[in-house]
Amino acid sequence: MNVELPKKYKLKKRDIAVYSVAIFGCILALIVIVVMQVMGDDVSNRFFGTNKAKRISEEEEVKLKTDFENMFTNTYTGEIENVKRLNNTRDIVYTYYQNQENDTQNYTLNVNIPQFNIQSDELEKINKEIEDVYRQKTDEILNSKGNKIVYSVEYVSFVENGVLSLAIRSNLKQGTNAQQVMLNTYNYDLQTGKIISLNDMINKLELNKVSVQEVINEKIKDEEQSSKAFKDLGYNIYVRDSNDEMYKLQNSNLFFTLNGKLYIIYAYGNSTLTSEMDVVVI
Repeated sequence: MNVELPKKYKLKKRDIAVYSVAIFGCILALIVIVVMQVMGDDVSNRFFGTNKAKRISEEEEVKLKTDFENMFTNTYTGEIENVKRLNNTRDIVYTYYQNQENDTQNYTLNVNIPQFNIQSDELEKINKEIEDVYRQKTDEILNSKGNKIVYSVEYVSFVENGVLSLAIRSNLKQGTNAQQVMLNTYNYDLQTGKIISLNDMINKLELNKVSVQEVINEKIKDEEQSSKAFKDLGYNIYVRDSNDEMYKLQNSNLFFTLNGKLYIIYAYGNSTLTSEMDVVVI
């Protein structure tokens, strides 16, 4: 019985080229995965070239800092479609509690507490948090006697890049204590229906995380040198520590975007008795 063996298959040049491209593509994809998973965000951001963040000019920084100080006007601006409101007669963000009482012996109040007017379990929790923090403090002051207290709560809210932002600033002067200025921000992604982090916002803006961190580091080092100089002159000022972990992106949680700029805020009054605050604008 004669058995005929199959002829040896000979690869054509075109087939070799196709296989080579496929193998190269697989290797490149593997490299991409390794860079992203093993080396982390810093290296992958450098490697894949997202938009480099830049610090604004000194002149623009002065103007925007003034604008920031004056923006808390208890107003909401922006248009949102296809969103279910809790109350159709109210704006998307509105002042739900206001108190401007003045007791010359005990307290002076200028309290404007906002609420989100959107049907959302997540925003319902935020509304409860806002009420607990600011209404509770107001009630505490109203029940206090013999300790002159000045307390204000102001906010601003707007929509940009599909994100609804709310920033609340409170100012407390209690007796002989130093003035304490505090800030909270909330950023709600209208597409996903979720509160987003700074990392999410940076991704949304397609910014390079490494360069954003570099801008923060540069700004805080400048403020650190300035605060130390004033401290040496005898001024009572909050001295920055640029090595503090609070300045890492993953620990920075006060931010919003407005008029094409990313604002990252460090409100030192949130944790200590000071009115000092640094605003990094990118």
